[in-house]
Amino acid sequence: MTEPTITCPNCKTEIKLTESLAAPLIESTRRDFEKRLALKDSDIAKKRS
Repeated sequence: MTEPTITCPNCKTEIKLTESLAAPLIESTRRDFEKRLALKDSDIAKKRS
């Protein structure tokens, strides 16, 4: 299996997303998702009350 890559929007260089490079991106996305999920859950709870 090949490693996922991203392409630089400026120079068009392909950069391999090794685990060490991808970890901060994954963590940031996870925090954002969890925040959105918590907001959605609280909205649903408010509507049920």
